[in-house]
Amino acid sequence: MSDSLCLKATNSIISNFGHKKIINRKILVLGDPSIGKTSLLHVYARDHFPQIFEPTVVENHTIDVLVGEQIVELCLWDHLAEEEDEKPGPGSSYSNSHVVMLCFSVDKPNSLINTENKWLDRIIERCPGVRICLAALRCDLRDDPKTQAHLAEYGQRPIDYEEGLATARRIRASRYLECSARLNRGVSEAFLEVAKVSFSSKSTSVYKFIKSDYRHLERTRNSVRSCLIT
Repeated sequence: MSDSLCLKATNSIISNFGHKKIINRKILVLGDPSIGKTSLLHVYARDHFPQIFEPTVVENHTIDVLVGEQIVELCLWDHLAEEEDEKPGPGSSYSNSHVVMLCFSVDKPNSLINTENKWLDRIIERCPGVRICLAALRCDLRDDPKTQAHLAEYGQRPIDYEEGLATARRIRASRYLECSARLNRGVSEAFLEVAKVSFSSKSTSVYKFIKSDYRHLERTRNSVRSCLIT
């Protein structure tokens, strides 16, 4: 399977590969409330960034993507806070997930802490053995002066790349990814990596690195700073 090709599959692409069976993969997008998960999905599925806050409703997205020569139907589940009260098992948002895209926002330090102290335990309990991709959202705010000043009032600062990567190592994530839904940078590339992980038969392995930088996305939208685990 090619590592270089992963794109939304149009009807013409699907017809060209019609002889191949479409593979279904469920991706659960998980993390604290109000960190940009829904905006991320809107941008990826609709090429639209919501300009006003809209409370998350039960809305899942199905996207056909082409990975190498294989069409993959990604079913993207936007996890709701109230679903934490549901009983584990068949029918829950966690059940039958192939990959959990565990998210935090760089302007909310506690959201990174909670990936380890809150969400990881629930993932292990409700879908043990599932592969995890750790994703940093709102990366455009990392160098934003207003964000920096606001966090400084509380003795905090935006989460940097190394902090996110260190967390990914501790939780044994399959990928560490960074993106910005507002600027639509790194979004498609993040789901590219998630799609690749969904094919993997291993939940953990050895780290190797891509030498790139989120800031380079100002010049090339096809670059994304990430840590790959293969």
